[in-house]
Parts: sequence; structure tokens; C-alpha cells
Amino acid sequence: MKAIILAGGSGERFWPLSTSKKPKQFLKIFSEKSLIRETFERLAYKLEPKDIFVVTAEKYKEETLKELPELDEKNVLLEPVARNTAPACFLGTLVAEDDEVVFILPADHYIPNKEKFWNTVEKGIYAAEKYNGLITMGINPTRPETGYGYIEAGELMEDKIMKVNSFKEKPDYNTAIEYLKEGNYYWNSGMFFWRKDVFLEEMNKYNEDIYNDMIKLNPYNVEELHNKYPEIRKISIDYALMEKSDKVFTVKAEYEWSDVGNWVSVREMEGYSDNDTKVHLVDSKNIFVKSNKNVGVVGLENIIIIDTENGLLVAKEDKINDIREIVNQLKEKGEF
Repeated sequence: MKAIILAGGSGERFWPLSTSKKPKQFLKIFSEKSLIRETFERLAYKLEPKDIFVVTAEKYKEETLKELPELDEKNVLLEPVARNTAPACFLGTLVAEDDEVVFILPADHYIPNKEKFWNTVEKGIYAAEKYNGLITMGINPTRPETGYGYIEAGELMEDKIMKVNSFKEKPDYNTAIEYLKEGNYYWNSGMFFWRKDVFLEEMNKYNEDIYNDMIKLNPYNVEELHNKYPEIRKISIDYALMEKSDKVFTVKAEYEWSDVGNWVSVREMEGYSDNDTKVHLVDSKNIFVKSNKNVGVVGLENIIIIDTENGLLVAKEDKINDIREIVNQLKEKGEF
């Protein structure tokens, strides 16, 4: 098996801790290790470094190799321009043998339990080989989450392996409650398994242009990628393939997981800072703080405060995704 880590993050949702020079995958949020380092170690628990690859932007090559010194330089595949996840998945899949299973996973998810993770990975490899399909990893939902897309599972093929009926966009709260009641809906983790030959066949069927643009590419040849990559259509793997193919299955994952989508995701895992010794509240509650300073809050609730050398963020929880507007303003001034 080849494991392909997608590390194309821009870090916009984690300003001011992240910047364009230090996107999300390089942040140390939950430990003294970066998210990409944690992801690598999760894979290296049972895989040799020669079978682990990273797809990332050219400008992050040095930082990636610094974080993952075990990797050979050729195991870091460089995109000259970002083209979303379908081309990135295609580029990564090209390194495998024709009938080899490829495991695609993002660089920046939180999965603390390696054993439980690998139990599901082994099930995913098995499913990709047995059913000749595109296998998703569906996370068993623990709450009516509106920040994730959902997988609607259909026929049970065997223990923890199901045919996929459909993919659902991020729902509103009431719809998410209905999904939980139904019992056959899973969070779409953005992790996939497929045999190289099966993936290429399906891409040719549903995205002939991308297939034709990429099938003859040498994934290690930087000059070739420079010439061809800008022409490739920009599209996510979900829209390009997973929502179109009739060969999609899901493997049920039962471990703690978060896509660490924004600061609220971090708060959900770490809890509020109301009782921290450096946080001083007056007529306030549900405050999340990341700062080395004493922080005083008066008359506020459900607030995120992030203080770093790059800047200071103060945001209402339900407006957290509007950080991108701040980032746009900073980009205009060349300060992101």
C-alpha cells in the first residue's frame, strides 16, 4: 500500500497562529508535534517511510522535509499551483503499482488512537481489494454536527462495510439531528482507499479531461508538472468522483476524530478557558483563550481569543469562519 498525505492547506482558518508561510499542517495545536508530524507517525506505526508520500505546494517543500526527515526528497510530490483535491489525489495515486491499494488522507486531522485507526485502515485496504471500488472512511457521528458533510450508507455488504447511497452537504442543525436518528449517516472524513487501476478507470469515465491531462505525467518530474499543472481543471475529489461513481463504499470508523476545521473545533476538544489561572472573567462565560498573557474579559460570552506574535483575534464563536474576511484584508496589505 502507498499512503498519500494531502498537505495543501493555506491556514486561513487558523489565523493568527497560521500564516501563508506556516499553514495549518505545520501548527502544533494539541502537542509539541505539528499536525503533519502526528499524521506521519500515525502511518509509520505500521508503514515504512518509503511507502508514505506527501502532496504539497512547492513553497512548503523545505518545511515538509524538516518536519518529516525520514522521508526521501522524492516522496514529497510538489504541486506548482493548487488544483484542489481531485488532481492532488491523481498525482499521488500515480506513484503506486497498477493493482496496489492507495490510501489518501489529509495532513491535518486529529486522531489520537493509532490502534483503532489502523483497525479501520486494514478494513479499508481489504474492502478496496475485495470490492474493486472507491472506499471512504465514514466516521460514526457522536453529535448533530453541522460542520461536516455526511455519507448516507445503504446496503450492508459485511461487518462495517456498506455501499454508499449518497453524499450530503453540511446540514443545518435539525437535518443533522434527523441524520443521527436515521442511524445510517456517517461523517465524511475525507479519507479514501482505492486500487490504482480502479481509480484511474473511474477518473477516465467521469473526468476524461483530467485523466488525459495527467495520465502520462511523471509525478517526480518538477519541470513536467510546471508545464502541465496550470492547465488542469480545479475540482474536489468529492465533486469529481465520489458523488458520481456507482462503485463507492464506506468503511465504518469508530475512533475519536476531528478535521480540526477551525478554532471552534479546537475549543470543542480542549474545553473553555473559564477556569484557567490567566483568564479573568467579569460577567462573562464560555471564553476560549490561547495566550501567554493575563487576559481579562468583561460582559461577553461564547468568545474566542487567540493571541500570537502574528496578531490578535477576538471573535464570536458563531462567526468564526468569517476569519477569512480578515485574512483577505491582510492579503491586500501583503501581511498574511
